Amino acid sequence: MTPQEKFIAETQRQIEDWQAQMAEYKKGLEAAEVGAKAAYEELAGQLEESISNAQTLVKQAKATNEKAWGDMGSATQKALDQLQEGWQKAMSRYS
Repeated sequence: MTPQEKFIAETQRQIEDWQAQMAEYKKGLEAAEVGAKAAYEELAGQLEESISNAQTLVKQAKATNEKAWGDMGSATQKALDQLQEGWQKAMSRYS
């Protein structure tokens, strides 16, 4: 498996994990009282943005040829790392 293929596979697994977490938070949102509902909605917006950004990274990685991947691979991994860090911070506020 090339580094590019590994990145794509790992990022797609991360997206699936985040989507499963989102499903759980949306269940909580449905049960939340009005005051808490606004906080859940804010978190859901942040998490959905992270998922969208990760999906964009996958699309970019798929569209990049292997030679160009060497140049952009580390920058793309750094972007994913930042998304993961932001996700963890957002989750920690509401856990």
